[in-house]
Amino acid sequence: MFLHTWPKPTSTSGIDVTQTGRNVRGNGPTLCLALRLWGYEESEVQSWIDELHALHSAATWRISRERTAHGADLVVHLVKPSRTRGAAFCWNCAGTNYALAQSPARAIEMVVFEGLADQLPSVRTGHWAAAGALSPQVALARLGHLVAAASTFRSDRRAVVRRNLLCMITRQLDAA
Repeated sequence: MFLHTWPKPTSTSGIDVTQTGRNVRGNGPTLCLALRLWGYEESEVQSWIDELHALHSAATWRISRERTAHGADLVVHLVKPSRTRGAAFCWNCAGTNYALAQSPARAIEMVVFEGLADQLPSVRTGHWAAAGALSPQVALARLGHLVAAASTFRSDRRAVVRRNLLCMITRQLDAA
């Protein structure tokens, strides 16, 4: 289990989800990032996806309703806290934990949690990153940039997100 909390950006210009990103691969193949939503309205997240596509042409985003997210290079579980401070249970976290525990061994998956680390369940499966003070769309933009920069492509043009790099990304997301 890995946990990283993204601190509030220290740059005076801030991080704006509408900033222009660059395609780190030129006109090469793109990385497919699938979002599994826990506590979010699909229409709200779809509006973010449109902005994310404009930011990083090296990564495409889509919402996945299927458990295995066929064709995705990385599945990102986007989790909204479903409990108030001091409450003992978070349904969205429990559902995410279960989904990660049931995922095939070959699947590359991680969690972006909208909130602070103290809101997370004490027992977690997989790679978790708490967005902290960042909005979910800014956290996803930062994640997309880091994952696209750290990924490689096989000769059949399929993307490979390396697990060891994903582990490093969850620890070092503020370095972007």
